[in-house]
Amino acid sequence: MNKKFKRSFSFALAAFLTAGLAGCTDGEENSSETTTTTAASVNTEQLSDEEQQAVNDAADSLLTDKELENKTIKWLAHYDLNPDSRGGSKSVALEMFETKYGGNIEYVPTTWENRWSDLSTHVLGGDGVDFFPFETRAVPKGIVSGMFVPVDDYIDLNSEIWQETAPFMEEFVFGGKHYELCTGVTPEAVVIYSKKTISENGYDDPWELYKAGEWNWDTFKNMLTDFVDPDNDRYGLDGYYYQKALGTSSGTSVVRVNNGLLELTLDSPQLDKAMNLAEDMYSHGLFFDKSLFNWSEQAQMMGEGRQLFYFGGSWVLETAQNSLGIDPADAAMVPVPCCPDYDPAYSIIPDGFMLCKGTANPEGVARYAECCIAASLDESAKQISDEKKKRDYHWTDELLEQYYECSNSAKEHPFYDMSYGISDDFVSAVTDNVMYKPFEGSSYAQGKEASRGVAQTLADEVNADLSKLN
Repeated sequence: MNKKFKRSFSFALAAFLTAGLAGCTDGEENSSETTTTTAASVNTEQLSDEEQQAVNDAADSLLTDKELENKTIKWLAHYDLNPDSRGGSKSVALEMFETKYGGNIEYVPTTWENRWSDLSTHVLGGDGVDFFPFETRAVPKGIVSGMFVPVDDYIDLNSEIWQETAPFMEEFVFGGKHYELCTGVTPEAVVIYSKKTISENGYDDPWELYKAGEWNWDTFKNMLTDFVDPDNDRYGLDGYYYQKALGTSSGTSVVRVNNGLLELTLDSPQLDKAMNLAEDMYSHGLFFDKSLFNWSEQAQMMGEGRQLFYFGGSWVLETAQNSLGIDPADAAMVPVPCCPDYDPAYSIIPDGFMLCKGTANPEGVARYAECCIAASLDESAKQISDEKKKRDYHWTDELLEQYYECSNSAKEHPFYDMSYGISDDFVSAVTDNVMYKPFEGSSYAQGKEASRGVAQTLADEVNADLSKLN
């Protein structure tokens, strides 16, 4: 993004966002629905005439000046991008889209359970639904099933607005075309811990180890090994995200994309190391045994000093009363530890959108995606977001520093696991029953041999369809 744009956008948004911050409520933040952009939220009813003019001036600085013939983009999802019926906050991205292009988002509701069947119904019915949330099950499954179309004709990846996210879009190239409008990247999981628990047990602070380049599988496992003692009510790693995050932290998974086609990597030395780590940690009881607690995580044990580490999104600390029971002044986070023998690799979730087949307004979706990028990059928006975390969730400056380091490390060393987007059969037969079984005590070596044939067959079926895109 050029400096002129960034300066004018930041100046105008400073007043704009400050006015809107007071309109954000805990109720809105605690909504179970999540958005695909990290843009700040505002309540536009708070704006004065001068502030609205500032927004107009900032919107004029957006790089793409092409007028939209069609002002409406139709959004199919289990959540709305518009302010909710309770008068909730409007995102900066949506305000920019309205101000710059006169655009609006028409919400086409679905449910989490029915989202894919409803997508198919809308696409086959040809009613012009425009865009759908990016998620791990979208690619390549949604491409080979004819649900999504390339985005290349509607954006310029060489323009400054796309420079931050263009590298991540290369993960989603099939038939020489890009299939995701990537608006940002977040780490799939971070390691959350209590500084008090670390200190009371005489361990080195993981954050300090990370800054010294010494936070890795070895230091992580050694702390857990020393801490875990079920007989004394001391348990190991909890959460629902550690299998994927740790399993890919050496930089690979069971499959990768090579020249637009799927390639199995079951025999990768990196994957073998990750699976050996999982088997070893399980054998020493370092994973929290959910079977002892009704097959559910017990996150509140973190605040009680009965667990050492929790893997999850940073958002678990973004509630007035976080589920971990950790005082925000005591909370800390650090990136997922990586294999000391390889370059760092952090499992990521790209934020963004998919263009639906039969879209009536692809240009409008592309412009809205650019508004999302602009809002997420702006320093003034970031400052307001930081102040909100401090005010509403009592985050410390150190916790904010750790949050941004976790995010930046994921952007600098990203790894995206395509496994979940291949097919439901692949997830069941290969991802769940091969890659994740060592976390439950099974042998990876035996599992991969037993599933090698079906894994290759399922990959070949998808490759046959992907080849038709070339």
